[in-house]
Formats: sequence, C-alpha cells, structure tokens
Amino acid sequence: MQLRSAFVLFAALLVGSPALRAQAIVAQSAGLPNPDQVIDFGANVLPNFTPVTNQFAGITVSHASYFTTGSANNLVGGFLTNDSSGAPNTLRIQFATPISDLSFVYHQVGAGAPSQFRALLGGVLVSSFSHASNQFQPNNYFGFTNLVFDELQLDFVIDFNLDTLAFNLAGPSIVSYCTSSTTTNGCVPAISGAGSPSASAASGFVLRVGSVEGQRAGLIFYGLDNSNWTPLPWLSGSTSFLCVKPPTQRTTPQLSGGTAGACNGSLSVDWSAFVAANPTSLGAPFQAGERVFAQGWFRDPGAPKTTNLSNGLEFALVP
Repeated sequence: MQLRSAFVLFAALLVGSPALRAQAIVAQSAGLPNPDQVIDFGANVLPNFTPVTNQFAGITVSHASYFTTGSANNLVGGFLTNDSSGAPNTLRIQFATPISDLSFVYHQVGAGAPSQFRALLGGVLVSSFSHASNQFQPNNYFGFTNLVFDELQLDFVIDFNLDTLAFNLAGPSIVSYCTSSTTTNGCVPAISGAGSPSASAASGFVLRVGSVEGQRAGLIFYGLDNSNWTPLPWLSGSTSFLCVKPPTQRTTPQLSGGTAGACNGSLSVDWSAFVAANPTSLGAPFQAGERVFAQGWFRDPGAPKTTNLSNGLEFALVP
C-alpha cells in the first residue's frame, strides 16, 4: 500500500499542459530568435546565376543558383534562386551535421500550386507541410522547430528566392544534462542510455539509472518538450531538481535491488519496448527526429519529500 501511495503522490506532482511536438514555421513575420548559425549568402559573393553546391560552409545545395543582390521582402544581399535546369523542381539543402530548428525567407514566384516543404533525417521523412505564398507578402519566414533533421527538400513552383538560412545545431544524439541529487546515504544517481533510440524499433534502447539507493521503489519517466524550461527544485532543502518539463509519462514501477543503505541499486527500462507495449503512452507513435527527455525517481525516506531524482537525459530519435 505504501508503494502504491508513493506512485500516486508522484503522479499528482507531474501535471501540465499538452506537450509540444515538432512544429512548422509557416508564413511568419520573423525567423528563429538567436540561432546557432545563420547563412545569409552575402552580397556579390559569386557571379550572378552561378550554380550553388558546396560554396557555403555547412551545407550542400542542389537545384539552386546564386543571385548577387536583393533587398525586397526580407531578402538581404545575395540569395538562392532556381537554376533553371528543369524538372523535378526540388531544392535540396543537406546539412553537414543534424540540426534541431530551421527558418528561412522564402518567395514562391509561381502561383500554380502550393510549395511543399519537407524535413528528412538520414533520408527518412520526419515532417512536412505545404503552403501557397507569393513573392510580395512580408510574412515569408518558413521552417521547422523542435525537430532533429539533416535535410530540407522544397518543391517550388516555377521559381523561388531563398535567403537567411538560420538554424540550431542538434548536438549529440544522447546527452545527459541537469543536476543529480545526493541521497540520504550519499548516493549520486546518474541516468544513461544504451543502444539506438529508434522511433521504429520495438526494443533496443535501454535507459538506466545507476548509483540508486538499494531496495528502493522507483521508476523512470520522460517528457517531450523542454523548451523554455528551467529545472525546478524538488522541494526546499532538497538536493533534487525536476529536469523534465511536464506533462510526463511514467514507465513501469520497479524496485532498485542492491543493498539497503548502499548505493548499488539501479532502475532500468527498455524505453523502445515500453513504448511498443503501450501505444497510448505520451508521444506515441513517435517519429524520427523527435527529442525525448528522461529522468529517474525513487523513494528516499530520509530526504525532503521522502523522494529523490537523478539528473536528466536527452535523446534524439533516429529512424
């Protein structure tokens, strides 16, 4: 009964608004704020209508040429335009390393059909949208956010202009963050991930929290969106921080094993298997490119709130 009460209390503490999934930037008046990198294509960097491939660091481009100058509707200096090489009319921009957010200025010149925007990771489609715009509207920023991908594909109509390619780097696919607690018996639990965090596999990515106090009830939980999130103290006087932004999903409750009073307990879950077995769990079904944030929770009767937390782990899903 005590074990069940602890989990009920924990569930009551982790509530919040619906989680933010990958979102498109569609016909906005501004792009990303404070991006890691911006390629503005300069002014007169290349001769007019030079085919663009790898002249700009960090990207490889196909089906585009360079136009030397421009200043209309958010075009600043040089920009990319159609290379007139014929069908298929698809601009491709491949990034040297995965990115997590992207915005750009885009003019659709032809009005015969909407432009199609696609984000891919490792050649696999992870998000897309379509939009019919024109070269005269001022709200002409497009892109993707809260998503990990490495290629932009854009089906244009007749012709296009593209400028101010702004993006954030995704970083490592699995990375720890935030601060762990120090438990009553001096344990410092740490979360890690082993295997491949695949969006399609039914098993094979294991989350583990080591150095947990022995013989304690606990679990691992996860969330989908840590944007604008500052870790919260678990309670006044506690050494724990809530590192995952609510709402969160609890995985299966378990016991840490090990020896009571020692730091040889652990919590573990095959996250891929849990999601496969629980198709209505938070975020399911997942797609490649999405990010997940996980943390461990366990009982510690001598600590404030009688519980403690590990640090956090962020991982990006691959196909």
